[in-house]
Amino acid sequence: MDERTLCHECGAEMVLDTRPQEISYKGLCTTIMQRGWYCTNCSEVLLNWDEVEGSFEAFARMKAQADNLLLPKEITRIRKKLKLSQRKASAILGGGPHAFQRYESGRDWITRSMANLLRLLDNDPNRLNELLPRSEK
Repeated sequence: MDERTLCHECGAEMVLDTRPQEISYKGLCTTIMQRGWYCTNCSEVLLNWDEVEGSFEAFARMKAQADNLLLPKEITRIRKKLKLSQRKASAILGGGPHAFQRYESGRDWITRSMANLLRLLDNDPNRLNELLPRSEK
């Protein structure tokens, strides 16, 4: 976008601004300040990925709360408490070879079953031994 941007919907000028935007999920609501190009005539808004990151984080917090999931920072904290690399956590707990990399970067949602497993292991890390292959015990 340059100094003067025109709306692709109505042709009016767009302005770079930061405005409140409501985000909702399953009855939960929050308002964030969203930077973007706003049309001066219609309701069109253009955002780039860097500007959307804040709204994604707010949505992720709401989804985690509503669906009883874990946030990326919580997943990382528990994995490190268990002294597992991302690859090792995936191998032992499941989800595929790059699951924890995706969970911890926020690129993929953790499943409720994986969140529950991590919560149990967070409360009793010694139970991880029960999940290790016999060759690693």
